[in-house]
Amino acid sequence: MPNQLASIFYNGQFKQMHIKFIMVVFVSVFLSACSSSINEAVTSFQVQTPRPFGYVIGDEIKQRIIVDVRKGLTLQLSSIPSKGEVNRWLNLNNIAIDQSKTQQGIRYQIELTYQLFYAPLEVKMLELPGFTLQFSQFGKPIEKSVPSWFFTSAPLRELAIRKEAGKEYMRPDTPAPYLDASATLNRLIAGLLIAIMIAVYLAWLYGLLTFLPRYQIFKRPARQLAKLPDNDLAGRLSIMHKALNQLNGKPLFKHQLHDFYQRFPVYQQLHSELIWFFNYSNQHYFSELSPGNPTENAKITALCQQCLQIERGKR
Repeated sequence: MPNQLASIFYNGQFKQMHIKFIMVVFVSVFLSACSSSINEAVTSFQVQTPRPFGYVIGDEIKQRIIVDVRKGLTLQLSSIPSKGEVNRWLNLNNIAIDQSKTQQGIRYQIELTYQLFYAPLEVKMLELPGFTLQFSQFGKPIEKSVPSWFFTSAPLRELAIRKEAGKEYMRPDTPAPYLDASATLNRLIAGLLIAIMIAVYLAWLYGLLTFLPRYQIFKRPARQLAKLPDNDLAGRLSIMHKALNQLNGKPLFKHQLHDFYQRFPVYQQLHSELIWFFNYSNQHYFSELSPGNPTENAKITALCQQCLQIERGKR
């Protein structure tokens, strides 16, 4: 009986000691983990890369590095590879660095753009070289290694060119599709039509369209006056009156010149010549007047020529 009590007491005490030991170990591990996470300068580190296969000469490879650090750490830009030739078949074309604040400190996002200039004869594995990022904290250097990255590069064509049944293995690229030029053509046609309309309007305005009926009123009378004999005053007056009546659209008299100028203001510059013509015509028809002399005949002919010039836009 005393032995049984001793064994029970011993077993209970041993179990209590075992539980205490486990608790001490757990607490020490937890505290060590917490202390390491608290004291860790780089809290997060990621290297993001694209697919590791299928690259040919001229392709670009983009590598992104995301680093979260605690406050007080500064990235040393000199630790980042410089732009230019990395080796004989690899170039670093572009470097972009983005810095932003986080709850725990600072996040650096580094994007590197490499370009491949290797033309293998068969599929070959190549290496994007690694490097070491350096940070400084109160003068103390801290380093973080970016590992090398391996990828495969393929040739543009096979080493041996195959020809089977007259079909060449190497074929040209697909031709580029034609651009839709219908909108451009429509705008060009519309612009040409507008330009033609403006040109026709200006030609009409300046009297260049002499074949139109508007520009034929004084053309024939001017020719007729040039062929009449000097003593045919009645014929000269009749020809000139018919031309003025045709322009006016109805018989034109001296007292109607004001309304005539309202509709045809360009002829107002011949007001004194027209007044003389109507006075001279009244004297011929309503009083005795000589059959005409070279001076009056020339004035009538000159008046018709002046009207012809105005009709053609030359005055």
